[in-house]
Amino acid sequence: MKQPIRLLLLGALLLLPSFVFCGEPLMLINPGRETFLNFPSATVGNEKTVTVFLPEPAVPLRGKYPVVYLLGPGPKDAQAARQRLEAAARKAILVAVDFDEKELADTAKIAAFFSRELVPYIDVNYPTVDEPSARAVAASGAAGSRAVATLLAKKNLFARAFILNGGTEPVSLAGADPDLRVLLAGERVQTAVWQQTLQEMGKIYGPGFVTVPGAGENLLEALDLDYLLAPAAELAVKKLKAQVLPAKISLEAGEGAVLSVRARLENGREYEYIPLSPRLSPPYLKWDAATGRLEPISGAAPGKIKISGAVDKKKFSTRIRLKK
Repeated sequence: MKQPIRLLLLGALLLLPSFVFCGEPLMLINPGRETFLNFPSATVGNEKTVTVFLPEPAVPLRGKYPVVYLLGPGPKDAQAARQRLEAAARKAILVAVDFDEKELADTAKIAAFFSRELVPYIDVNYPTVDEPSARAVAASGAAGSRAVATLLAKKNLFARAFILNGGTEPVSLAGADPDLRVLLAGERVQTAVWQQTLQEMGKIYGPGFVTVPGAGENLLEALDLDYLLAPAAELAVKKLKAQVLPAKISLEAGEGAVLSVRARLENGREYEYIPLSPRLSPPYLKWDAATGRLEPISGAAPGKIKISGAVDKKKFSTRIRLKK
């Protein structure tokens, strides 16, 4: 059993607003949350705080849960974590480690900590679904994205990832689990870079990744458990819908337009899709995937232009008129 005497004892202690265990690690208990101060580690030292946000208000937990590991958040993010767990249809255990940007830069140390210490500890002491497809890692920023890439390269560790504002420098995902699924969020210019990396790996939009441009900067608020933890069959693209605004632009005024494409998945959820190379017929416009803008090229002639593309076997199409 993964939750013998320790968690049964913790259930009784939840009647108190907080409780402190002597020794290492120091534990603080609140309803739905356990915080380990000075978590003992041979790789990152004994100064890190590990906060376990539970999908149920008390222990022992009644079922087995997937786990999402968050690089950066800590006890101060308890309200955001609770709101995210309550809003999601798919429940999970959230494990947050308060790494700062400088610490995240040491990716080898981060990988050793997770693979040798933290993940085994959580799997032994909590009722987890112990497989990579039920284990996700989430981080924000360029340093966080590099740490995520390193963790994804560790065999049999993570097959799910959430990257928020992951930077504009491409990061290799070589060695990642074949079943890898990635949620990309944040500024469009950054999600477009990561989308290109995933597409070059052969990942398909929907089951392999989705993009959520403009999701803000808060990792927990942007976390989408219902995407990361859904069965792959629910994530196939069902329909694509494209729109270009304005529908008419003036060549003489040098106007541009914005192209947006929405993807509806089999489970009814919608995300934005960034077409990296849409087809333009005739090719009188240049496309910038990072900004979502279409601009007329030199020598463009007035008339209608068809804009089209596809995800797997689902197609999108729209038109724009160029006028004098």
